[in-house]
Amino acid sequence: MNDRMEQNLFRYIWSHSKRQQVWILCIVLLSMPTYFLAFDIPKLIVNGPIQGRGFESPDATQNVLPITIGNPFGDQSFTLFSGFELDRMGALIALSLAFLGYVIINGAFKLYINTYKGRLGERMLRRLRYQLVDRVLRFPFPQYRRVRSSEIATMIKDEVDPLGGFIGEAFATPVFLTGQALAALLFIMLQSWALGLVTLAILMIQTLLIPKLRGRLRSLALQRQLTARDLSGRVSEIVDGATDIRLNDNTNFERADISDRLAKIFFIRFDFYQWKFMVKFINNFLAQFTPFVFYLGGGILAIRGNLDIGQLVAVIAAYKDLPGPIKELIDWDYQRLDVQVKYTQVVNAFDITPLAPANSQELQTSRVPHLEGPFVFRQVAAADETGKTLLSGVDLTIELRENVIAIGAAGDGAEVIGELLARLTPISGGTLSIGSTALSSLPEWQTGRRIGYVGPEPFFAHGTAREALLSGLRHAPFRPPPPGSAMTPLILKEAAASGNPPFDRRADWIDYEATGATTEEELAKRITQVLALVNLEEDFYAFGLRTKLSDATEGDGEEMFLNARRMFLERLTSGDNAADVEPFVLTQFNSQLTLFQNIVFGAASSPDMIPNEFPADSPLWQFLQNDGLDEQLYRLGREASAVIVDLFGEVSDNIKILERLDLIDPTKLPDYSAALGRTEGVAFADVAAADKQRFIRVALSYNEPRHRLDLMTGELGEAIVRARMVFRERVPPNVAAEFSFHDPDEINPYASLQDNILFGRIVDSRAGAVDRVNALLRAILEELSLSYVVLERGLKYEIGSGGRRLSLSQRQQLGLARVLIRRPDFLIVNRGLNALDNRTVEKVVRGILDMAKSNTGGFGVLWITSSEAQAPLFDRVLKFSRGALISDETTA
Repeated sequence: MNDRMEQNLFRYIWSHSKRQQVWILCIVLLSMPTYFLAFDIPKLIVNGPIQGRGFESPDATQNVLPITIGNPFGDQSFTLFSGFELDRMGALIALSLAFLGYVIINGAFKLYINTYKGRLGERMLRRLRYQLVDRVLRFPFPQYRRVRSSEIATMIKDEVDPLGGFIGEAFATPVFLTGQALAALLFIMLQSWALGLVTLAILMIQTLLIPKLRGRLRSLALQRQLTARDLSGRVSEIVDGATDIRLNDNTNFERADISDRLAKIFFIRFDFYQWKFMVKFINNFLAQFTPFVFYLGGGILAIRGNLDIGQLVAVIAAYKDLPGPIKELIDWDYQRLDVQVKYTQVVNAFDITPLAPANSQELQTSRVPHLEGPFVFRQVAAADETGKTLLSGVDLTIELRENVIAIGAAGDGAEVIGELLARLTPISGGTLSIGSTALSSLPEWQTGRRIGYVGPEPFFAHGTAREALLSGLRHAPFRPPPPGSAMTPLILKEAAASGNPPFDRRADWIDYEATGATTEEELAKRITQVLALVNLEEDFYAFGLRTKLSDATEGDGEEMFLNARRMFLERLTSGDNAADVEPFVLTQFNSQLTLFQNIVFGAASSPDMIPNEFPADSPLWQFLQNDGLDEQLYRLGREASAVIVDLFGEVSDNIKILERLDLIDPTKLPDYSAALGRTEGVAFADVAAADKQRFIRVALSYNEPRHRLDLMTGELGEAIVRARMVFRERVPPNVAAEFSFHDPDEINPYASLQDNILFGRIVDSRAGAVDRVNALLRAILEELSLSYVVLERGLKYEIGSGGRRLSLSQRQQLGLARVLIRRPDFLIVNRGLNALDNRTVEKVVRGILDMAKSNTGGFGVLWITSSEAQAPLFDRVLKFSRGALISDETTA
């Protein structure tokens, strides 16, 4: 099957829309007679009732609006309808109303034609964009290293955008404009104008009405820009993560996601077209309403003798200008040349061969057959894009259930073995097969599910950690979407009309069978097992403990967390390490909290409520002034600022230290230095309000155990506790709504889960306190069956685009977990944990090998590394040097 892109834009348009193009051409031709007759009516009005031709006697009548068919072979014509017999005034009214009717009919034709062209253009644009993204998903793997994701995204989003406006007009517009121009040129008039006030009044109506109607267009244009920008970012993610998507057989999910986003853009743009041409219809109607007024009103005035006939004819003639279709036809030809160039550039960028087969988008919801090995290398060679040899003459057999380690420095060829098995790099010589089948001939839906590959830089789309972990299971819509959220018949119809597959993005795409789970509970256990296996469970458990409860517990859940608090405090106080946690006691100063946290003794609903973000008009400033605390805080804040400016003011290398201190923004050090100079020796009452607030902000963020500037005194602590009581009593209602105060009998929705259970803060200065408290906390949560609740909250952590909010080691561990959870037949780890220390890697390897050797979930492992540290753990050791296999040994 030919998988090349059509080079000629017109042939591409015609091949995918010939039926629609023929239909719109028929409508265009059907509109020409009424367009022509609309120009004939003014002549009948002027020559008939206005000038009185045929109405010489007062009682004379004429047949108005007859329907006749001329005879091309003689003078005789055939009359289908003799018309209406009317007197002079009646004929004027009838002909004027006929003119208005033709205006409405022609406007309706134009509205339908333009809307249809817009819909057709948007369908074709959606089709083209989908085809381009589909080709990106089928690029040869080396192509991803040659292209820039931003350029691909720009071409798909921006460079093909003008094609949407042109495709619908490619055939219909030149025919329509040519017909209009020919009809208009037959009736052009050469006179001057009158009745200027009437013209001015109608123009004023247009000036006031049309801009209001275009307000909706501006809103739609903004939505169109934002959705297009979002599409660009998503496409960029697909390009950046295409390797992992392909290796995990997620291409159908990505297709569904892109189709869903394109649907949103389609309906926004189609709504824009409808409004655009509706406004244009109204504008054209108002423009054509002027001749109607001239014919009817001016005609009546002329018949009554109040207006000179010559003036009226001059006005009508002058109003008719050289028809716009001629200019629009010239503009269309210019646009044709422009879009053909853009289309050719895009085709050249995406017309890559060889591509993965087009049938790679086939949905496989049934069980995918297991691989049948072994992998067999026969004189396999590989080279990079420049022709440099990466691997040469390798003869090797690897069993599907074998565990093998391949060792070699970067460039020695060990990593190429993994890339060849994952089909990331094509062989340049020899044969590579699995069993009796060439590895390259297997469908992507089989290798993407049965071969697991983990590289050193796994990619994750923007989203939560859980979505990233389960992204390797999104192969097909295995379960229907929730009721009421399925694709509507209209969306399905438009998808088919645009050449998009009817994949429902809202369906459940998780392949539970691949994980060995059948329910959400079993999947939760599997997630916990895999995260523990890759040594990542504690990281997300910690993320979960740091989350706020503002969106969480209700009913029994809240009571369970209160039970966890009671159990924790009871066991902590009854043990030998009660001092490991400094509890929240309303009447006591808590040294582990900042001064601000001590004053409010609670948690804020928003990060904007932190001291450094206090607006100058906040009522909290007034509160500090009223209770006399502001001067003490000012003194402490000024002393802390002086120490920091003195230590770091002239050193530009300590920005990271300042950021960790979190007292003064490093970029604002010069401002604080200047404020220190202004306030030197100045009485507090005479200090400017801005400088007072600047230093008080520093004091409110101060914490003695953390910052260790020895500025905190017992007297100030007592004053803060007194202020805490007053704050609770006097805080304005609008400010109180932004805080939730600590209460031993209540859950604080704005505080972290850990703060809620500990109801205090860990004393970091005590040796081993963090480990002891965490161990006790974990034991209690497991006892109450809340461990996975905490872990699940941690898995909701937003990891950012590409997983950039995680460390490299965490991304590598998460990438390995993503592959393990789908239980592949063969696992390839190609330097996939090189960011971790050897001790952690060894722990992970042991766990994976134990799983691989189990009877129920057995699989093969190929571990590629540059170190021999883990070699004793494997049954077989391969060593590579300069692209050649130099050693193949089994361990005792």
